[in-house]
Amino acid sequence: MTKILTIILLGLAVQAQVRAGGLLDYVNILQGTDSQPDLSHGNTLPLVGVPWGMIDWSIENGDGSWFFHPNGTIDGIRATHQPSPWISDYGQFVLLPQTGDLRMEAKARKTTYDTATSILRPDYEKLDLTKEGISAELTATERAAVFRLTYHEGQMGRLLLNACGSSEINVSGRTIRGVSRANKGGVSGNFGSYFVIELDRNISKSEVLVKDHAAGTSSGNGDNVAAYVEFKTAPDAPVELRVGTSLISWDQAEQNLKAETEGGFEAVHARVQTLWEANLGEVQIEASEAQKKTFYSCLYHAQLFPHRLYEVTAAGKPVHYSPYDGQIHDGALYGDIGLWDAFRTTFPLITILYPAQLNEILQGFVNASVEGGTIPEWPSPGYRDCMIGQHSAAIFADAVVKGQRNFDVAKAYASLRKSAFEPPSAGVLVRRGLADYVKLGYITDGASQYAVSATLDYAYDDWCVAQIAQTENHLEDYKLLMERAQNYRRLWDASVGFMRPKDAAGHWIEPFDQFAWGGSYAEGGPWQCSFFVPHDTAGLASLAGGPDKLAAKLDQMLGLPPVFHTGGYGGVIHEMREMGIVKFGQYDQGNQPGFDSLYLFAATGQPWQTEYWTRRVCAELFNSSAAGFPGDEDNGSMASWYVLSSMGFYPLCPGTTEYLFTSPVFAKTTLSLPEKKFFIITAAAHGEENVYVQKRQLNGAEDGRTWISHRDIMQGGELRMEMGPKANTRAIPSQDLPYSASR
Repeated sequence: MTKILTIILLGLAVQAQVRAGGLLDYVNILQGTDSQPDLSHGNTLPLVGVPWGMIDWSIENGDGSWFFHPNGTIDGIRATHQPSPWISDYGQFVLLPQTGDLRMEAKARKTTYDTATSILRPDYEKLDLTKEGISAELTATERAAVFRLTYHEGQMGRLLLNACGSSEINVSGRTIRGVSRANKGGVSGNFGSYFVIELDRNISKSEVLVKDHAAGTSSGNGDNVAAYVEFKTAPDAPVELRVGTSLISWDQAEQNLKAETEGGFEAVHARVQTLWEANLGEVQIEASEAQKKTFYSCLYHAQLFPHRLYEVTAAGKPVHYSPYDGQIHDGALYGDIGLWDAFRTTFPLITILYPAQLNEILQGFVNASVEGGTIPEWPSPGYRDCMIGQHSAAIFADAVVKGQRNFDVAKAYASLRKSAFEPPSAGVLVRRGLADYVKLGYITDGASQYAVSATLDYAYDDWCVAQIAQTENHLEDYKLLMERAQNYRRLWDASVGFMRPKDAAGHWIEPFDQFAWGGSYAEGGPWQCSFFVPHDTAGLASLAGGPDKLAAKLDQMLGLPPVFHTGGYGGVIHEMREMGIVKFGQYDQGNQPGFDSLYLFAATGQPWQTEYWTRRVCAELFNSSAAGFPGDEDNGSMASWYVLSSMGFYPLCPGTTEYLFTSPVFAKTTLSLPEKKFFIITAAAHGEENVYVQKRQLNGAEDGRTWISHRDIMQGGELRMEMGPKANTRAIPSQDLPYSASR
């Protein structure tokens, strides 16, 4: 899985333990956090934890799903599973150290931390709560955390605790046990997020409150149960408390605490720091300091989701609570990710850099399908009703064609096939509108959410399932699904030059408005959603009148004003506002339907256009600040778009073995690959003005293709480019263009 290096633990002060000069120095966990419901710069959280851990830890200073704002205030440190504010959290609880008068309610207890001295990193957080006279430090593992609290004046120390939703808290000796059953759906059975907190000293006073009323000194249950404990402190004797969490039981939470916090704060932090440095170090770049900050902050975001939802027993056996049937099962489970977002970039990046991790995630999704009936498209922790398509098919197809098969491929295919051929029964959240789609070749307007976008999604999803069918020798399925993969053609209206909705009789829905969002289009309009045919770009180009006509259409997209009409939404949604702010015409980098658009230039024979525009987008729309993304980051998808594009290649069509070339942002990039191999990308005469590739060599041989294969990368080698300020316009022979189903 991830590379774990030998740990050399030095008995130094805490500040010295935060190793200077590592890649973690470039990560800003605040990237993208300056967001709100009506304007997103990422909608991220400043998460402390480990790659793909079960639970993360965030500063809390607000209400609801937007519970963090980068303003230097804090009302607690939250244990969180939240993958997106649009999905919300579950099983959350909040801790806060305090001195002085008791203040339990969130607004009353809110205090400040010194932003000048704070340290906010993936592996370690240090907050100086100046008004309280407390320094709070945190490091966290997959399912546990260790806090170190220094009460500088040696006064009586206090720890506040809030368990959200239906909850329970019990205090006994030096131990606090609690459970939060808070959720917004996606759970079954007796769901609970259990936690055990162990202090390193005796508790001198405690009280548990239910709905702000005292329930007793040691226990209470109800809605939003809170508690506080007090203990003696000394300036030179920090309080250490360890927290174990579990989705199974208190006993398992204690096991997780014991297994993952051995050695205390310094030892845990050293392990976590080493893990992050190893994972970030899979890619080394020669770049400016600002570029390194953007790149490694994005690479951090690319490793946060999905969450590892299984746990390990004392006997070393992986087990998990299933949100699909409420039972405890053996094996892996993953959740808290939207596949509509993540199939495009998050998973292709994991496939290259962390292939063992990919296989475990996919087996976790297979296990979910056995327990729940279908592979989940938006698990958090179980099935959630959000977005469209069956894009789990893309993730599995991409893995299979790239040789990643260390999961139950047969069970995965059986589940994918079922969803592709059997119209969903009530309550099944995949391929809604399939009956229309199978009968007519498209989803009729109003018959299901986002009919045009869903039709295009299903055509691509059919193609993805077909790729697995072919490898598994299900040739009749393959033939039928490849035919269905051409259904996108049924919604192209040459008279307007866009995909548009039809009724059941095959008539176009009138009137047509090229700038109207919503209705039959998912989080966009005709300009943003009509070009999603990644598996058949040649076919799309033929509908548009040929490759040159499609390229001209893309030029028009980038040259138009960023106007929008609210259309089916009936009001402004944040994606509309974000497209208007960035001023790239009708191109919307701030949302996933637009991710592929710039790469269509290369796919249709104009790679110099892709080179120019992706370099501009990387330079102008991404940075490492709290406003560092042009829209919702969405579970690593936006960050992975930047990581891949900045390295100089991009997976236009997951399910093929190809990546389209673009102009690398960096003079040199080195990928560390399995089996101690390296893939090195160098760009001679690299510079801000020299954005165009003049020629390209792969392992010393001239390479005129617009794409590179997965095998070319993973076997190691060197890709050398010569850069220049002028576009290298030329005719591209068809064999140098990427795969297309109709070519």
